[in-house]
Amino acid sequence: MTAATAAKVIGVVGAGTMGAGIAQLAAQAAGADTLLFDPVDGATDAAMQRIADALERGVGRGRWSADEAGAARARLRAAPVIKDLAACDLVIEAAPERLDVKHELMARLAEVTPAVLASNTSSIPITAIAAGCPAPERVVGMHFFNPAPMMRLVEVIAGQRTSPARWRSRGPPARRWASA
Repeated sequence: MTAATAAKVIGVVGAGTMGAGIAQLAAQAAGADTLLFDPVDGATDAAMQRIADALERGVGRGRWSADEAGAARARLRAAPVIKDLAACDLVIEAAPERLDVKHELMARLAEVTPAVLASNTSSIPITAIAAGCPAPERVVGMHFFNPAPMMRLVEVIAGQRTSPARWRSRGPPARRWASA
């Protein structure tokens, strides 16, 4: 992958308001195959329905066509288990703002996938999150603004141990989103 290409498969962990919005944005605006995972029973299914409803509302308001909404839905899939994220190029976590939760999640994701691991944190330093990961060079921050599908703006933050060489080789996927 060159610096000019975007991630082709994006995983989103956390199916709350932000996670669902980020998943919709990844599937719709970035055109990426998108996998949504949440460990809470029923959370992923509920988010998938909220996303489908939001896409239909957008069609009704003339924001995008029915074909575009259908294509986004086709690119979005539920991931029943975290191991389903193994083939992702990028995984974005949108978990609760608790450092212990983010440490556990980043460590588990580092075992599952070689992807760039991003946190949507708004209050915890990326360096602190990366400290709980066996591969801190792969951890970045991607702070999306709410609602993510409408506010196509993301702040990308490197931690102290984020590898510039790895980041450049993978390319910042948000570049395409911000201009979409």
